[in-house]
Amino acid sequence: MIYGITGNKNKENIAPVLDLIISHLLELKVEFYIEEPLKEHINLNKFRSRIATLNKIIEKCNILLSLGGDGTFLNTARLIGNSNIPILGVNLGALGFMAEVGPKEINNFISNIEKGKYKIIDFCVISAELENGQFLYGINEIVIDKSNSIRVIEVEISYNNENVVNFLGDGIIISTPTGSTGYSLSAGGPIICPYSNVLLITPICPHTLNFRPIVVPDDGHILIKVISKDKIRITADGHTTYIFDQKTTVKINRANYTIKVIKRVNKTYFQTLNNKLLWGEDIRKK
Repeated sequence: MIYGITGNKNKENIAPVLDLIISHLLELKVEFYIEEPLKEHINLNKFRSRIATLNKIIEKCNILLSLGGDGTFLNTARLIGNSNIPILGVNLGALGFMAEVGPKEINNFISNIEKGKYKIIDFCVISAELENGQFLYGINEIVIDKSNSIRVIEVEISYNNENVVNFLGDGIIISTPTGSTGYSLSAGGPIICPYSNVLLITPICPHTLNFRPIVVPDDGHILIKVISKDKIRITADGHTTYIFDQKTTVKINRANYTIKVIKRVNKTYFQTLNNKLLWGEDIRKK
């Protein structure tokens, strides 16, 4: 295996974790590269030859270690796109739902990777085609909402050319199963197992009592038409944003690639759900 190491250089504890990982990789005598932004946290005189751009890392590496939180993991996945390099998220943040391996576990996990004791899960990616010809890609969700107004917007939704609903509200979230535990969950959407071949349509503060989240097969086409006199914002995974002055149309489909994520062999999705989101925990037993 050839490892690439990337991450959020501003994380408070990234330097000791990076040092821990480098020392272990040297012990294992495996090849690795460190992305340029992290060079301020290492001994350059000793490891200058291992500093590389992300493009070089994508070209040469079999596995990518992403040091940070879930936001860092999503940013890493966005940057590597359709390269098919498996990502192992190392959690230096708070929740760690996607970046679930902690600093104390990482060296043992790397050793297990070298022994073939790991599994790879494919995360669905969705694409949004905008009217200006641009494409946005989301691992969690695509959000279409009002940009700078307190007024509601009118949204028309169709699936495979069939009208689903027209409503007034703050916007709409199109979520993958992975993203069902993110913004969509906060907006009242259900939790969906990440192995499901579906997409989730969740309204944001709908001004009606008879429109609730809808689950649709992910091999169909979702068309969102927004009718508004105010600016419309379209955002992928809380990162990449486009703003349109008024009325716009967004076409959303499952992308033609997935993000490959490295997981423990003996760890299930529902264990993560229970541990990270305290799913089903009875506070009366505290």
